[in-house]
Order: sequence, then structure tokens, then C-alpha cells
Amino acid sequence: MSMRFYVLALALLAPSCVQAQTLSFRSDDPDKPIEVVADRGIEWRQEEKRFIARGSARAVQGDVEVLADELIAHYRDTEDGGTDVYRVDALGNVTIKSAGETATGSAAVYDFEQSVLVMEGSPVTLVTVDGTVTAYDTLQYWEQENVAVAEGNATAVQDGQKLTADTLTARFKEPAAGQGSDAPQRSGELDRLEGFGNVRLESKGDIVLGDRGRYDLGSGIATLEGNVRITSDRNQMSGGFAVVDTNKGVSTLYASATEAGVPGPGKAPRVRALLVPRPKGVTDSAESE
Repeated sequence: MSMRFYVLALALLAPSCVQAQTLSFRSDDPDKPIEVVADRGIEWRQEEKRFIARGSARAVQGDVEVLADELIAHYRDTEDGGTDVYRVDALGNVTIKSAGETATGSAAVYDFEQSVLVMEGSPVTLVTVDGTVTAYDTLQYWEQENVAVAEGNATAVQDGQKLTADTLTARFKEPAAGQGSDAPQRSGELDRLEGFGNVRLESKGDIVLGDRGRYDLGSGIATLEGNVRITSDRNQMSGGFAVVDTNKGVSTLYASATEAGVPGPGKAPRVRALLVPRPKGVTDSAESE
């Protein structure tokens, strides 16, 4: 039989004095008690200053929900006789849900002092209102910087666009103007993606490869640099820098970022192209349509 607790003094998800816990994984009411359910019970280790919930553990506060095989809350005593949770571990089949985001992985740690969430898995996945980010190593969210970092064959998919890299950095939009520091701050809306190492952009049938890349979600413009190669249909081009308009499906190749008129390295290989003619039968068929 599951054990149900309403925790008043101990905030397992986030203390009321702490701002957003994760990528908008915030409670709609941080003053609500935390409801914790665990099939195998909840253990309080006073000497180790830990609470451990085992067996399909579930913690809920408002619209924020954390599920895992095991939840561990690390706390310390405060001068006023209360407790201060400084870290929460979630182990095994971890899912974190809020109104706008869902993250899944094999394990997660949230450090309240640094306001950092780290999830690992193979894969670990984050689904937001804008798209999906997947990685096969770790996914980190740095709340104060409003940045998420996905490592290990990381992939972001948004509106038919797919960006893959060894490491993807997702930068989120800043809070709306006029919001105070104590106001709820929306951090789940992506602003831009930056890829490092083996970057691959797939857009409208084109494939663009490079060493580094950046994709601005607002404008739909992506730039890639370093050993850039573009494959469109059976045509291939290579150079040092590429600008891709994902909205119009137009890719422009340059020898360097300087030639493109944007900041970046000035030295790069010369642009060259390999244009592959389509088979005559296909060409004839296309012309007759």
C-alpha cells in the first residue's frame, strides 16, 4: 500500500524562498504543501539529514510533478529550527512535468544553491512548447543564465527543422519587460540554439554540415562555419561559412564569415561545388508536369 504524506516544513520540490526550479518546472503555488507518494514508503534518516521515498515515488506541488523509482531530499538544519533543502536526487525512470515542459531520463539532480538541474540518460529528453531536445549523455539547465546544455549526440527538433551536434546549447527568451524579480518568469520559450562539434542541420530536404552552428528560432536563420558542406538533392557544395534561411529554404555558401558580412573567422577553404545532374528520365518527367 502506498504511503501518502503532506509535507509542510520540507519542500521536496523547491523551498518557497527559491525561484524557478527548472525550465519553467515551477509550481503555480509555491506555498502549497508537497504531496509525496511512495509504494515502498518514505524513510527519514536524521543523522544523514535525508528523506528517501522509494518505489514509484511521486512528488507533486501545484502543477509540478516529479516521478522516479527513488527520490532523495538532502537538507540541513536552520538557525530558526527549520530545515533547508539544498539538493534533490531523482533516481530511475525520472520524469519531471510542468504546465509547459516534460523532461525524462534515468537520473536527475537539482542543486538549489547553484540553481542547476542535471539530468542524464540514454537518452534524456526535454519536450517544450517549441520543440524537443534529446541527448545521450546529459542535459543541464542553468536557471540563472537561462541556458540549457545537451551533450552526447544532442538533437533539437522544431517545426520540421532538425539540428544535431556533439553539444547543443539552448538559450531561452528573457522574461517579458516589466516583470519584477519576484514575478513568475517564463523560461521555456527557446530563443536560439548553438551547436558545437559535428553539427548537422536538416531543413526542407537540405543537409548542412559544419564544425559549429547557430540557429535563431525567431528569424529562422541558421549559420554554420568550419568545413561546411551542403547537400541539396544530389548536389554538393563545400566552403567555410553558410547562411541557411529555413523559412524560405534558401542556403547560401561563402568562403568565410567575413565574406558573408557577419562576425567570425576570416580564414576558410575556398568555395567549391559538386553539381550532380539528375537522370534524364526524372528530368523529362519533371519538365512535363
